[in-house]
Amino acid sequence: MKRQSAYIFYRAYRFSLCTYLLCSLILIACSRDRGNWTAAQHKGTYIYGVWHSTTAKRAEQTMLEVAENIEAFSAQVGESATAADVLQTTLLPEHLLPSNGELLGWVQSRAPSTYQGKTLYRDRATSPDLYYAYGFERQAEAEYQAPQFGSKPLILLEIFDMGTPENAFGIYSFYTYPRMTFEWVGAKAMLSGGYLRFAKGKYFVQIEGYELATGIREGMIALAKTVAAEIKDPPPKPRMLALLPNNKKIHGSTKLFRSNWTLNQIYSTLPANVPQFGDTALGVSAYYQNSADSANWMDAQIVFILRFPDTTTAESAYSLYRDAVDALMEGTVGAEKRMDGAVLINEPSAL
Repeated sequence: MKRQSAYIFYRAYRFSLCTYLLCSLILIACSRDRGNWTAAQHKGTYIYGVWHSTTAKRAEQTMLEVAENIEAFSAQVGESATAADVLQTTLLPEHLLPSNGELLGWVQSRAPSTYQGKTLYRDRATSPDLYYAYGFERQAEAEYQAPQFGSKPLILLEIFDMGTPENAFGIYSFYTYPRMTFEWVGAKAMLSGGYLRFAKGKYFVQIEGYELATGIREGMIALAKTVAAEIKDPPPKPRMLALLPNNKKIHGSTKLFRSNWTLNQIYSTLPANVPQFGDTALGVSAYYQNSADSANWMDAQIVFILRFPDTTTAESAYSLYRDAVDALMEGTVGAEKRMDGAVLINEPSAL
């Protein structure tokens, strides 16, 4: 009986030891794979990739999904103009400002004013650089007041003609942030702090409430709905957004950018090297959960896609990017791997 008990104990001990060793090996393998991974690849007129992935496997899986999206998208009709691309509303921004009598309880407190070309915000401290980077053409603004709140202006309405729906979406997306809430005004409007912002057609609309009060907030929403009703085009949805994976994308995190400068304004923790595309490419990006149980979007990976005007320009930009990565990682053992011409590299922590 004692021998049988000892044998059972021995078998249990060996099983536990083997299980422990196996788990240890798995943990070691996982710890080696975990890090701050960057991946990038070139395909036709596109450069696409991932920043801040916690594992190489996750980065590779995401890259495959993007590649499949690009291939499927390229097999379709393409990105040529269709009837849906023809703008229905081309009014000057000042003609979209609600006049007295259009909005119950609210009237203009001063005559509207406009900016055009390189004159934007020359008479105030606000920087116009972001608007120029997204193709700004013309702006009109007016202040509004309501008798029930006294005789002072309480709301500033600005309407920007950004030239194209893509540009309007781009500057609107600059202000959005992950998991934010939206107000439907005829488009998805973001209400944050004292501002309400939305994009519709080629217009970007920004409404500022000078004071935080329920009546003023309701007035801002009423102004937004009145303006949105006058713009007959739908809210912009650039075709390139369809190339981004849907799985685990964080709501409200999608961005559109037109230069490295705007990309750097959006993200503060980019790797040391990113593709240099100047103003020749159009880029989109979004945050994605690194794991199903991660609730912190600051720990999420970023997926980016750049579309260049032609394959030659894309190839040149990607070649320069790979050369820069090679120079940075020269002499660093085990820090870089390549797969089918792609870059896969464990970056130093961005934190």
